[in-house]
Amino acid sequence: MGVSSGSGAANTAARAEGWRTSNINRAVGQINDIYNSATRQAGIDDFLSATRQFYTNELERQKGQADRNLRFAMARNGLTGGSAAVDANRRLGEDYQRGVLDAERLAQGAVADLRNADEAARQNLIAQAGSGYSLTSGASQAASALQNNLQAAQGSLKADALGDVFGSLSDLYARSRETAADRRGFRDVYGYYQPGFGYGGNR
Repeated sequence: MGVSSGSGAANTAARAEGWRTSNINRAVGQINDIYNSATRQAGIDDFLSATRQFYTNELERQKGQADRNLRFAMARNGLTGGSAAVDANRRLGEDYQRGVLDAERLAQGAVADLRNADEAARQNLIAQAGSGYSLTSGASQAASALQNNLQAAQGSLKADALGDVFGSLSDLYARSRETAADRRGFRDVYGYYQPGFGYGGNR
């Protein structure tokens, strides 16, 4: 009687443990399926494209302003079409290419951060699977974590992360303004002192 009772209890415990292990494995499999799904990969790909476009738009905005500033600087000093303009445009082009690389680096970095957040959430949910929550609860939490991670990644994008892409040309703009101001000052002084005008003109 005692042996039979003990054997029955052991069998019951073994069945319960088998059931628990099976549920855990199913929950882990479901979590992995959600995180490895084609839908999630498509969402990440869309995020990469949108992020790349976000930083590219900022780069193009800065380039438009740099183009205008450069044209004004060259025209202000009568350098349009000259070697100075050619050199300045070369510098602008080099800065632009660096900006393109920086925009791509930022976009890829944002995707890497999103993937890291997803992986951290996945591991957290897998750890929780051992607590015995239902499959429905695990799937719901996984879907919610994916959405939250994506929203957080989108909210972290900052246009100023690119920095001042064309800042290397700021010295050129400053010298252009100073040269133009010096020229105006020279003309004013020359006109003020020449015979017949301004100071001493009617002596």
